[in-house]
Amino acid sequence: MGRPARKVRVTASLEAGVVRALDDLAKRRGLSSRSRAVEEALSYWLAEQERRRVEQDVEAYYRGLTGSEKREDAEWAGFASRSARHLVGDA
Repeated sequence: MGRPARKVRVTASLEAGVVRALDDLAKRRGLSSRSRAVEEALSYWLAEQERRRVEQDVEAYYRGLTGSEKREDAEWAGFASRSARHLVGDA
């Protein structure tokens, strides 16, 4: 396993209620520090933003399909569904 990623010190000003909630969360989750809690929260938020971006891209792709492309997609979906049922023995 490689070396852990180098940490960079940052400073942020937060409302007192946010800090209290962060400290409570860190304590409940058994995190070693407030910094670790912030890192986990930001990592989760960043992953969620990426998931939403991909979801929007997929939606835009499907909304942009022509009528014939939608029909072809439906045919492939039906084929995949039948194939999956056959593979698991539900055919």
